[in-house]
Amino acid sequence: MRNLTPLVAGATFLVAGAASAADLGVRRSAPPAFVPVVGFSWTGGYVGADLGYQWGNARLGLPAVGAASDADTSSFTIGGHLGYRYQFDNNVVAGAEVRGFANIDTRSNVGYAGFVNTSRIENSWGGDGRLTLGYAYGRFLPYIAGGVALADYEGRTSFIGGSSGFSETRVGWTIGAGLAYAITDNLVTRIDYSYSDFGSANNTTVGAPGNVTRVRLDTHAVRAGLSYKF
Repeated sequence: MRNLTPLVAGATFLVAGAASAADLGVRRSAPPAFVPVVGFSWTGGYVGADLGYQWGNARLGLPAVGAASDADTSSFTIGGHLGYRYQFDNNVVAGAEVRGFANIDTRSNVGYAGFVNTSRIENSWGGDGRLTLGYAYGRFLPYIAGGVALADYEGRTSFIGGSSGFSETRVGWTIGAGLAYAITDNLVTRIDYSYSDFGSANNTTVGAPGNVTRVRLDTHAVRAGLSYKF
């Protein structure tokens, strides 16, 4: 037994030394660096195109004789938009944009019951400038919008012995709402509804009863848009 004591001690020393050498040879890898995930932001300018359908009512009247009739100014519309949005830390998104539209084939003719007079009207183009306010759910952005609208119309009132034309660019107001979705960081699609009211205006039509044709115009429109975000 005495002869085994040195052997046991030596073995213990060798095992301990091997374990220490193994510990020294193992390198502990550094923890991976933290890379923050950056979410999509709606902040930035954008430009795009719109395609949709407009419907509404143009009420044409001869106030001198109390006659009036409704004209249908429904049409397909094509146009463009330019705007800027800013997303706050609480995900509220505020913006401003301008839009312009060409309306395709809006000409409409109406007659007045009991009178030989007829009128024609055409709403050929329009546009608006709107402020928008929405709340971002990641890449989804529901929003409301409102501002100033423009509508250009022209027409003609016919009567016994002749006819007289009229035209005007009307300023009104508009409200609406929509939903935008960011397909990529740069491409954004949306669907948008707007209602615009341009009030009433008297237009001189020499030869018609009272020499006046009154026009009241309001429109609804649904448009799909595609934008490039900068």
